[in-house]
Amino acid sequence: MSFWVLAWLRAFALTLAVELPVAVALLVFIEPRRARRAGAAVLANLATHPLVWFAFPGLTAGPAARLASSEVWAVVGEAAIYRFIWPALPLHRAALVSLAANTASFLVGLALARLGLVH
Repeated sequence: MSFWVLAWLRAFALTLAVELPVAVALLVFIEPRRARRAGAAVLANLATHPLVWFAFPGLTAGPAARLASSEVWAVVGEAAIYRFIWPALPLHRAALVSLAANTASFLVGLALARLGLVH
């Protein structure tokens, strides 16, 4: 397996470790089944994370623009998936769940990078 795929798998595992508990907790008001909430969060991340990891770094924009666009993509994409799975989920709530989960993983990643534990 290539270095890039292994690096992505580690990053994806970390993302799920942080985002899954947040999304599962916040989606309880729309879905009583914990496994379905968890499955939706994994699906949402599977749909967004590979692009964040493999496509956005290739953009010609500067680092700040790449970071901002990848984070916006993750929040919007995951909110759209939550909304698709649960049509009764208000858009603002789907966006807040996604924003909370992605903010948590961004901050954990930033903290780990500052500690030199990830790059």
